[in-house]
Order: sequence, then C-alpha cells, then structure tokens
Amino acid sequence: MRLIITGLLAAFIGASAVHAQSVSPARAVSYDGIAFDDAKHRGWYIRFWNGSCAELRNVVCLSGAPHWNEIMARLLAAAPAARREQIQVRLILLGRKVGYEWAKENNIRRIDNGHIKRWTSDLKQSGDVEAAVARIEAQAGALLGGTGDPIPSHARRY
Repeated sequence: MRLIITGLLAAFIGASAVHAQSVSPARAVSYDGIAFDDAKHRGWYIRFWNGSCAELRNVVCLSGAPHWNEIMARLLAAAPAARREQIQVRLILLGRKVGYEWAKENNIRRIDNGHIKRWTSDLKQSGDVEAAVARIEAQAGALLGGTGDPIPSHARRY
C-alpha cells in the first residue's frame, strides 16, 4: 500500500525540514520525456517526487512529506560541496528510475515499499552517500533487469 511510503520515508527525513532549494527546487519533478502507462501512474510518480496527490483521483493518498525532493535535499546538504552537483545528477537519475517503477500498479511493479524502506534505511545510516547510492543503483538495476529506463528509446536524445 502506498500509504506505507509516508511512514517508511518519514524515519529518514525526520521532523525537521531541510531547505536546500539552491540545490534542488522543493517542488520539482523530473519527468521530461517519460512515457507513463496512464494518468494514475503519472500521479503516483509526482507523489514520489514532491509529495503532491493533486493529480491522483479516486485513490487514497496523503500529500506532503516525505518525498524524493526532500530526501535529495537532506543528502545534498550533508554532501561535500565539491561533489554536490555530481551527487545531485545521480540522485535525479536514481529517483527517475525508482519512482517510475514504484509508481506503477502494485501487481506489476518490481520496486515496492519494502525496497524503498531498505534503501531509505541504507541512505540514512550510510556515512558515504555516494557508496549508498551506488548500492541502490545496482540493486534497482538488478530488479529491473536493465529495463528501468522510463524514457522510451524513440524519445532519447543522443
């Protein structure tokens, strides 16, 4: 159930708000070029990124934190200044892949709340953000079997 995501990520985010808007706009959603299955898939993807349930109809959804932009802000605030841009790019790409798959219907998605819980815990406990991101990238890649790119091949820019 998607409501679990709120509780799972809340432990990572904590009670305090992180304001790293100079690094990652609080409401940004990375979905340029993505082909969604339907409006519901797109709505859950947006919820993953910014916490908004505004595009979801006839489903139970709690708007607000936590969401991927908030997680990224926390991680980037703790990252060395010289590495923030590179880490941000990796986090955006990881969020696109994970969020796209997680947002699918429960009966077909290959990334579920259990994965999100484990990865959130890994990110929270790791003293090395880049190493944690690399582990999650590898695990997500293995789950998706190389098919997790949310941008269809005909829409890719080379």
